[in-house]
Amino acid sequence: MALIAMTVSDTIEHVSDRDPCKKKITVPVDPGDPSKGVKEDFVIEEGATVFFLKPLDVFLNGYIYDNASSLTGKEGSAEVGIKTRVNQTNIDAVRHGLAGFRNFVDAKGSQIAFKTQKDVVNGREYDVASDETISKLGLRLIQELAGRIKEISDVTTDEEKN
Repeated sequence: MALIAMTVSDTIEHVSDRDPCKKKITVPVDPGDPSKGVKEDFVIEEGATVFFLKPLDVFLNGYIYDNASSLTGKEGSAEVGIKTRVNQTNIDAVRHGLAGFRNFVDAKGSQIAFKTQKDVVNGREYDVASDETISKLGLRLIQELAGRIKEISDVTTDEEKN
């Protein structure tokens, strides 16, 4: 079987593990054979916030990861510094990988609008989540979304079988 090309225009739906409408349940591994035990699964109740995520193309991945760390120091010097920008890497991944959301509300219950802006990376123009949109997410949610975006941005052996 051949590798499957990544399609960056496709989106997946993601509901945060912290969403109160996402409930962890226990279900049988095989409903016809209780001796096989149980496993944990999730059920998504109505009202959940759904994030639409898309994979990052190879150019964005290269740019984001290349800017994740920097090394400083002088030749012949014992002083070397490594600076890792984990949070900025996550923000960049979400800025480029978040394609929208449904049922995302503010403290008053009003729907938050998904807004975009243009961003140019290595000469390529992208429509990305705006600063205003990104600022509504919070760092913990950005970490979770970035992790999922990074997962869907790589072809794995499991995906090769599908």
